[in-house]
Amino acid sequence: MTSQKATSTRIIAVYGATGHTGGYLLTELRRRGTSPILVGRDADRIRAAAAVAGLPDAEVRVAELTDHRALVAAFTGVDAVISSLPAYVNHGAAVLTAAIDAGAHYTDMSGEQLFLRRVFDEFGPRAEAAGVTVVAGVTDSNLPGDLLGHLTTRRVAGPAAVTLSHLSNSGGNGSKGSAETVLASLHWFRSGGWNYADGEWRTGTAARHDAMTFPGDTRPTPVAKFPQPAVLTIPRHSDVSYVEGVLATSILDTLSGFTAEIIETLPDEPDSDLSYDLVVDAFGIDGRKVRGVLSGVDSYRDSALMAVETAMRLAEGSAAAGALAVAEAFDATGFLDALAPFGITWRIEDGSAGVVEQ
Repeated sequence: MTSQKATSTRIIAVYGATGHTGGYLLTELRRRGTSPILVGRDADRIRAAAAVAGLPDAEVRVAELTDHRALVAAFTGVDAVISSLPAYVNHGAAVLTAAIDAGAHYTDMSGEQLFLRRVFDEFGPRAEAAGVTVVAGVTDSNLPGDLLGHLTTRRVAGPAAVTLSHLSNSGGNGSKGSAETVLASLHWFRSGGWNYADGEWRTGTAARHDAMTFPGDTRPTPVAKFPQPAVLTIPRHSDVSYVEGVLATSILDTLSGFTAEIIETLPDEPDSDLSYDLVVDAFGIDGRKVRGVLSGVDSYRDSALMAVETAMRLAEGSAAAGALAVAEAFDATGFLDALAPFGITWRIEDGSAGVVEQ
């Protein structure tokens, strides 16, 4: 398994290590036996975060997001960069551009369709020309959504129709950084973003499904269209006619009401209980339905674990150059299985035959 190999020769740089998710990134990198290079604008805050994570001797390089030359210098000589930022639509391009120019592979924890589309359209050709692999959008929603989309669509008669949803099991609150991300793309979240239909991405608020029965429930939950990033990635590798993201309307109502004033009142740290299910339903043209479910422990911790696993695999340099979906870069089953030691489980259920893979 990739994550079990010796890692001391792999050099990973992290931009944005001082936040809540950054702490999980550093802890996991330390557990794997690698001392990351920490990059950011405030050396004292970075060193404090490194000390908390048990990395007091980690190398620190100072670079503002607005200083391209300093960012390139900071990433030069590293194998892979992990970008951990709020609101990638506003801030993400600087780190990605610098990583490509420095010749470093790149991953991030962006959850915004608008940024991910830009990654593929604008930065993908630049990464390919530079011989760099970019796997963006590695979150507890997009990564399992993409991998389970790959696996479920191959179990039904294609082209398949796919619906994805992220279900919070705790009802807890996210971090202020997550709220800032939503606010930066609030118009896009309210509009429902893109869905994929018959070879193109389309906008509009209507979804094919207005209710879903989630794992463990006996009654359907009202849902509405939501811009899940995997809508953009699944069509890259799977035979699909339609892909949409949905979210419980109760959560959407909360997100739609965000304002800058409300966000200022939110705590920096999220609630402690943030368990979730990521659900992917694939419908075949023969009427067969296959469901994939990933059940996680904590949305922030799990996203960090997934990003580190991605970075370590990218550092091996075996993936093709360019901007890739997760399932294009790595084996879907192998990657999901690598998450099991952290209590992250997955399964695929056949609508008529029960669980067919776990």
